Amino acid sequence: MKKLLRRILQKGISLILATAMLCPLFAMPASALENWPEDCYVASEGACLMDASSGVVLFEKSAHEAYYPASITKVLTALITIENCENLSEQVTFSYDAVHIEEENSTIIGASEGDRLSVMDCLYCLLFQSANEVANAMAEHVGAKHPELKGEGENNRDVFVKMMNMKAEELGCRGSHFNNPSGLTDENHYTTAYDMCLIMAAAIRNETFLDIEAHTYWTHAPIRRYPDANDPWNTVYPKHMMLKRNSSQFYQGTIAGKTGYTMNAGNTLVTACRRDGMTLVTCVLNAHANHYNDTHRLMDFGYDNFSSLKVTDYDNTNAVIEKDFGIAGVSLVDSLTIGIDQDTRITIPKAGSFVEVRKTLRTGQDNTSDGLAELIYTYGDRQVGAASLKLVPLGGGTDLETQIEEDPLLGELLGIETAVAEETAEGEGVTAEDGAASEEGGAAENADEANGAGGAAEAKAGETAGAESTAEAAGTDRTEGASGTAETISSKTAEAAGEGKESSRIGKVLGAVRGFFSRLWDNRIFRYVLMAVLGVLVLGGAVISLQLVNENKEAKARARRRAQRMQRTRDMTGTQKIEMDLSVQRRLRKNQRKRKR
Repeated sequence: MKKLLRRILQKGISLILATAMLCPLFAMPASALENWPEDCYVASEGACLMDASSGVVLFEKSAHEAYYPASITKVLTALITIENCENLSEQVTFSYDAVHIEEENSTIIGASEGDRLSVMDCLYCLLFQSANEVANAMAEHVGAKHPELKGEGENNRDVFVKMMNMKAEELGCRGSHFNNPSGLTDENHYTTAYDMCLIMAAAIRNETFLDIEAHTYWTHAPIRRYPDANDPWNTVYPKHMMLKRNSSQFYQGTIAGKTGYTMNAGNTLVTACRRDGMTLVTCVLNAHANHYNDTHRLMDFGYDNFSSLKVTDYDNTNAVIEKDFGIAGVSLVDSLTIGIDQDTRITIPKAGSFVEVRKTLRTGQDNTSDGLAELIYTYGDRQVGAASLKLVPLGGGTDLETQIEEDPLLGELLGIETAVAEETAEGEGVTAEDGAASEEGGAAENADEANGAGGAAEAKAGETAGAESTAEAAGTDRTEGASGTAETISSKTAEAAGEGKESSRIGKVLGAVRGFFSRLWDNRIFRYVLMAVLGVLVLGGAVISLQLVNENKEAKARARRRAQRMQRTRDMTGTQKIEMDLSVQRRLRKNQRKRKR
């Protein structure tokens, strides 16, 4: 038996060593993943294609190089205006500085000094007609709302420019600087394709901005130059051809966009498109009249080669830690758990799979999100998304008393008197008082009719005293009932909280174990190694079993041969046994002599 155990131990050690040698074969490097598609030609000097939901850059060409943006600047101007004007019916007054623009052939609607339009009218004129005097007037209107930002010698338009750069920095733009609200040429006014994609992604998250972009035209209020409300010059149309169904440049799914052009900037174009559950934004700068063709190619490249995945459809490990105090699923106190936004998405190549995505957790100083921690998703060496981990309430976070008030049956099951029952008791008390008062009035009437003033007075006094004692008793009962109910709720809550703490500790341990194994199973390399180990163990077990069977057969054969020899010995005559003993003795002496030598 000891020999058998020793052999099994030796075989086990051999299997472990063999598994350790095989493990590197299954540690697939990042290069073994589906290659990140990059085959897309664009003629523009700067270009960027981004998934608006995940922020993942799918294609870039000089995406961080600075270029003049021209009128696509107005996307940022519109976004800041919408965020700072609660009432879009506010009236914007056009100043002398707003309507007098130095650059020749500037795009305008023809507004004059003193004209007034609503903020809504101005937004349409800004995004559709790309009117520069409207951009100036809106900047002055919004800048006036923030006098705290105004420095010495600065006007309201300067304040708005500060707000533009502050907003850009907030969105993560690192290669841009804005110096006017319209995008007219200025050596200190520049941006990058990547930054404009960030700005456009933020703009299409604003419902007002999207609603404006969904219109095919807009008629604004009449102005001094065109006083007739029906004058066609008061109607503006979008200039982005990919939004127009009757245009050869129309692109299915386009939801927003802005054109731009100056002599120094060339053609610029920023576009957003939503299709197949994925929202893409593109920006091309200095496109040399290829802005639409390049944008078409970028959009086709994105939708043909990439998929946008909703994280919560694949990853169930982001709500492992829970603070859950409750009985039978009923929350006793505000309960919290760590979770992520249900709309968090990642972007990977279509030929890839979510199991190839790796997760890392950033906490402390490494956490750049506004949550408790940040989950970073990577595909190979590329970040394909991020999720902010935050505390979110479970079941609305209501306490026990509130839940009982909403569901009296729950109070009955827990043996706790509900507020409804208290109100009923109060109602009964009020009814008793009213009844006593009515009886009092009836007694008085009977006394008057019977002309028995003395007897009536006595009856009235007696009934009044009885009514007072009844009301007093009812009030005492209500007070005691309410006090008893409060004490019952407090005791029940304390008991449940104690049980909840114990169950919470057990739940945390189980959750941690479950999360550990879940994270292990999500690791593709771990699964490959586990399958290899199981395969080697099965193969090794089969080999060991065969060896044990063979050794068993050999042992039985040896036993048979021994039995045969013993049988032959029993069948020998006395002389044969003596001769065999002498032969054995001679061999023993011979062996002893050899040892002495």
